[in-house]
Amino acid sequence: MFVFLAITMLMARNKKLEIQDYWSMDPLSHQPIFGKYMSRNRYQIILRMLHFSQNEDQVPGDRLAKVRMPLKEITKNFKEAMVPFENLAIYESLVLWKGRLSFKQFIKTKSHRFGIKIFVLCDVETDFILDIIIYTGSTTEYTKTDPSLGISCAVVNTLIKPYLNRGHKLFIYNWYSSPSLDNYLHKRKTNVTGTVRKNRKGMPTLLAKLKVGQTESQHTKTMLVVKWKDRRDVFMLTTQFEDKMVHIGKNDHQGNAILKPVAVMHYNESMGPIDKTDMLLSSVVSKQCVRRTIKWYKKLFFHLIDLSLLNAYSAYKTCTGLKTNLADFQY
Repeated sequence: MFVFLAITMLMARNKKLEIQDYWSMDPLSHQPIFGKYMSRNRYQIILRMLHFSQNEDQVPGDRLAKVRMPLKEITKNFKEAMVPFENLAIYESLVLWKGRLSFKQFIKTKSHRFGIKIFVLCDVETDFILDIIIYTGSTTEYTKTDPSLGISCAVVNTLIKPYLNRGHKLFIYNWYSSPSLDNYLHKRKTNVTGTVRKNRKGMPTLLAKLKVGQTESQHTKTMLVVKWKDRRDVFMLTTQFEDKMVHIGKNDHQGNAILKPVAVMHYNESMGPIDKTDMLLSSVVSKQCVRRTIKWYKKLFFHLIDLSLLNAYSAYKTCTGLKTNLADFQY
């Protein structure tokens, strides 16, 4: 099985149209490394028979029953492998899947758009993935501890729960962000910064028509809401930063210093590197030829292997202090 997984990961670095092409004897595409360690028929038999649960033992209503075993083991290892730094972030990932599936999602901002949605908790400094929740509709495994919090807030609370009361700073997108969530986490010694929808319950009314670069804000004892005019209106909600404009180190075409609210600057610095995870998965790690015709739970399993590889890469850089790219580390 280790050889099977190794060959599957190696396929990502030698992309071909069909699985059997990796064992082709055509002089133009022949790569002897694959046939040296496993025959084509052996590889395809293992891929076809790959299974993680007994059908008769599945719990009725458990939509992740077919992948429960590796999911539980891998996420357990993620949680135990690292004590995170100060800054954490929560974002969404999408595993490409266009077949029939009851909890398939459409996210227009993702490159794949259709697939299985995963909520990811990540350490900002190292990009290490600490925990994940797979969205399965009404059966999504989150803990709603406070009745006043909605589903998005409950997802955040479930992911961040082991790290509450430790002084962490959390960065989130506007789907999660709300005044009620920020209050809830602030009482548990966790600061939050993120974009926010202006129509969220509890949001103040900011009606001023701003010119580019101008801001409007309101605050309570614990929270600050900033409306900033960039190419469009940007709303930020934070329990950490003050209402202050800072120079980001760049000038516009007229030579004037570019200023941004301090909350926006730190949000961009923290969330920007996180977005590269999906890029790495699609450009370096992805194995579309292997996954095109397999079952959804096998595809999800291979995605978990990809996440494990990214975490190993992150841990290697953190522990050794060496700078190398993912492609070289993958070899």
